[in-house]
Amino acid sequence: MLIAMALVSISGVILEIVIPSRHAVRFQSVTPWSSHLFGLGRHDWGNIHLWAGVVLFALLAIHILSHINMVSAFVKKKCPNHILRVLLYILFLMLLIITIMPWLYLCY
Repeated sequence: MLIAMALVSISGVILEIVIPSRHAVRFQSVTPWSSHLFGLGRHDWGNIHLWAGVVLFALLAIHILSHINMVSAFVKKKCPNHILRVLLYILFLMLLIITIMPWLYLCY
């Protein structure tokens, strides 16, 4: 998970600072340092950024699911009211759906 976070961070910096978009160069007076870095262009770094993000999201989901008992005990301890806890779980589920929906839209 640490490697995926590092890849997302490093590729994001490369995309934003080292190899900016043509629009940023043309209209925002950004000076590009290079058009390629380590033999990879902007779209290649974008693909690395995208797939490292997907891997990071999957690993984060696996990490949370593997510790679900600990998360559940923590929520139960911090929120003893059953109705409030159910509302909290519903809110979490809604946030999860909102996060996943753009990915489902891109698949079709």
